[in-house]
Amino acid sequence: MSLECGVLTLAIPKDYKKAIALALTLKEHSPDLPISIAVPPDTEKLIMPYSYLFDKVIIQRTDLKGFEQKLYIDEYSPYKNTFFFDADILVIKDIRPIIKRWEGNSYAVRGRLVTEGISSFGLNRKKALQLINKDQFSVIDGAGHAYFEKPKCAKVFDKAREVLAEYEVYDTRNFADEDAIGIAMTLLGIKPMDNNGFLGSPWCSINNSFVINTDNSICTYNDLIHGIVEPYVVHFPSFAYPMTYARELIRTYKRHDIKVSGIWRQAVKEIFIFNIYWPILSLRKRIIKKINSIV
Repeated sequence: MSLECGVLTLAIPKDYKKAIALALTLKEHSPDLPISIAVPPDTEKLIMPYSYLFDKVIIQRTDLKGFEQKLYIDEYSPYKNTFFFDADILVIKDIRPIIKRWEGNSYAVRGRLVTEGISSFGLNRKKALQLINKDQFSVIDGAGHAYFEKPKCAKVFDKAREVLAEYEVYDTRNFADEDAIGIAMTLLGIKPMDNNGFLGSPWCSINNSFVINTDNSICTYNDLIHGIVEPYVVHFPSFAYPMTYARELIRTYKRHDIKVSGIWRQAVKEIFIFNIYWPILSLRKRIIKKINSIV
């Protein structure tokens, strides 16, 4: 399988330390799967001391910005079949059973079908469905992963890049790769995969049930939808349990005798932004809006 399939991740300066932990946990649980990383030029020097953890270090295109990079991961991947992961994912179990389950698909990602709703980036899915004349929208919010096979995946990425080129017609405040890919999947009639306990996130846990210890390869919690789950991989998007994530990053580095600094500092920064800075900014906007309405 290692000759046919590999893992790809992307990292910018604030994410390269996370990508190191992703690579380490992948090697712990799926050691025969190679992993490559695509980085912008300003991240190349940062990742080079850890380049031995990666099969290839690929330099990202400089004509793309932000989430646009994720619409070109098919070009970045050196593998015939690829499992893409965001850098902020930790592997808890061998992912080869998931690859076996998903192989044969041009593009596979967990998600669900809906007929309405607003994405976290402002896409009105009901309006999008009316615009593209479809009945159900393929939602992949917060997936942080995708499995795809060349050359069949080209139809999905080409369609997503077409969506990017005309994104203004969808009348949304921000571009998001997951919305663009969702539109492309909807246009092509590609349904998301069932989660089946594959992907976990602390944001989906209820009743303080989230437990993780990468030293013991343990993660379990009571999921909002799926009940008690023990996921294969865990996604820690920004501001999701930053102290828990920092602890598991440090545990992972220590298991491999790798020294990486600044992890706790970043966690404290995220707590400050989420719990203090953003609420103050929101309050300020409400006050200004109220004052303007009076004046």
